[in-house]
Amino acid sequence: MQDVSTSNKSIESYIPCEVFSTKRNVAPCKLRGFAASPGIVEGPCKIIRNLQDLHTLQDGAILVCEVPSPKLAPYMPFLRGLVARQGGPLCIASGYARDHEIPAVVGVKGAMDVIQDGDVIRIDGSSGTVDIVG
Repeated sequence: MQDVSTSNKSIESYIPCEVFSTKRNVAPCKLRGFAASPGIVEGPCKIIRNLQDLHTLQDGAILVCEVPSPKLAPYMPFLRGLVARQGGPLCIASGYARDHEIPAVVGVKGAMDVIQDGDVIRIDGSSGTVDIVG
């Protein structure tokens, strides 16, 4: 294993978060992050750009958000899946997702830029991938 402190690479190059394809006209578009909670789910997503919009979530939504927050806790039992641009396997939302057996992928670079509200996405919380399928 290479020592990060002596490498010319940035620490981000050692983090398994990457965008495989961000071209909207190429289907499916695949994103990668941290596997936070196992399981696979597919369906339309709801983008929440700030916590004040959490009240717009509907039962059975797949949530895509910027930052996983403890304020998500009351909504977790109603979600089918979670994708977050920030966070890691030990963040609070990852724990809540595991507690409620909701597939989750966090630390997904490009999630808020590439995924659009209403896109049909497939989350694989075991492998840490998010596919935009439609």
